[in-house]
Amino acid sequence: MKFCHDCDWFAAVEDAATERERSKLALEHFVETGHSIDTSDSLGRPMPPAICTELLVHELVPAADRAD
Repeated sequence: MKFCHDCDWFAAVEDAATERERSKLALEHFVETGHSIDTSDSLGRPMPPAICTELLVHELVPAADRAD
């Protein structure tokens, strides 16, 4: 599967018969949009891990700036 990091575009096995055809579709999407394309061996589109917002803020914002 080829998928775009910037939008919902993807090319799955069902969309093109060969890896070469999926790569061509991905290249065409990149040329048209400038979006980043990636490849995954999974059958579905990879999803980013769920991150607890409070933990992320706690880790990224200096203690002096937080309202703990």
